[in-house]
Amino acid sequence: MRHRGLPDLALSGGHVTSPPEADAGTLRASLPLVAAGFVISFMLIGGGIDTVGVFINAITEANGWPRTGLSLGVAVGAAVAALSTPGVGIAVDRYGVRVPMLWGVGLLATGFAIVVVMQAPWHFVVANVFLGMGFAGCALLPLTIAITLRVRDRTALALGIAGTGASAGALALAPATHAAIEALGWRGTYMVMGTLLVLTPLPCLAFALPRGRLERHTEAEPPKPALPSLRELGRPGLRGLIALMVLPGLATFAIAVHLVPYLTDSGFSGATAAFALGATIGVSAVGKIGGGWLADRFGTLPIMRAALFLGALSLTLLPAAATSAYLAGFVALYGIAVGTYAAVIPALAMETLGGDRFGTLFGLLQLVAMLAAAAGPVTAGVLFDATGHYDEAMGIWIAALSAALLVALVMRPRSSTARLGAEA
Repeated sequence: MRHRGLPDLALSGGHVTSPPEADAGTLRASLPLVAAGFVISFMLIGGGIDTVGVFINAITEANGWPRTGLSLGVAVGAAVAALSTPGVGIAVDRYGVRVPMLWGVGLLATGFAIVVVMQAPWHFVVANVFLGMGFAGCALLPLTIAITLRVRDRTALALGIAGTGASAGALALAPATHAAIEALGWRGTYMVMGTLLVLTPLPCLAFALPRGRLERHTEAEPPKPALPSLRELGRPGLRGLIALMVLPGLATFAIAVHLVPYLTDSGFSGATAAFALGATIGVSAVGKIGGGWLADRFGTLPIMRAALFLGALSLTLLPAAATSAYLAGFVALYGIAVGTYAAVIPALAMETLGGDRFGTLFGLLQLVAMLAAAAGPVTAGVLFDATGHYDEAMGIWIAALSAALLVALVMRPRSSTARLGAEA
């Protein structure tokens, strides 16, 4: 017997249990998806993206190519990934995660094939055109959208668990990449890593990722244009959200690319610098899980403010990182800050944008954020080549995180009623 206003119940063995659909939208029901996100993040982000600084340092030393040219390649890859994100978001909204991810696998294979045989810095730029599209299709957006839409009870925590794969991957694979380059050279290491990265998504696509369109998207919905209307782009809080996605990226992407060269120029060995890079991203696992749990409990904006404060504070330690104690302090504070930010920003976007066409709207915001972030590494490379040090770049990184903190402080959380109204 059903009672209005109460959930359906089923009797099983004399006990009252919830029907299977009652678990829909919970973290428990979405564990295969979250686990797939962990594995793909471990390899594609932790191994494919977060180790790029190790490769740039090795290629510069082996081939004598300037850091500006290699940083330009990374920036082009980031820009292409950014330009790809609206299309990926639209594809996820219309077809689910599997179609864009299959395209991404093919593009990654093409990009790594070019990297392995490149003979000039401009070849690295061309390779990153394909790699940027491939990473956007395989790792950067589809899983974030799927988890954000699927897991409704512990969204930030689920994103944090999946994102911890990137932290664990960087912790394990940055030092391993340095060791592999010592043994195989950068070409041989890129060949091995590229093969592993291309193969990693395939079992997840076959067994773990959802088929078809994601929840909150039904065939009964009226057809909508691919791009959102001006009314949808004028949602309250959108400008603040854009600032929180753009400003930190100016710093964090540049730091990911230039931290290893920065530390080697400060007197640390290449192995120590690579370990610090891996440790920084490895420690971010604490922020991803802990920050995600705190955001689900206390709200996304307060935890975002704390993360941005820690990030700016950590950068003030980096100029003094000639001593191991300061370097350890930077690794701990910056890692926690970056991890928390990564877990919280999609949940904050969900609160601001609502679930209706979240993939399309979040993809457009990622376009803006990633295009801005692409300027970070190349700007730092240009400043270094012109001055021989990173002092000016450091000032830009601290200013960007401080400005983001000011934006977060003046933003106000949206109520559930406002979010539901935005979806109507």
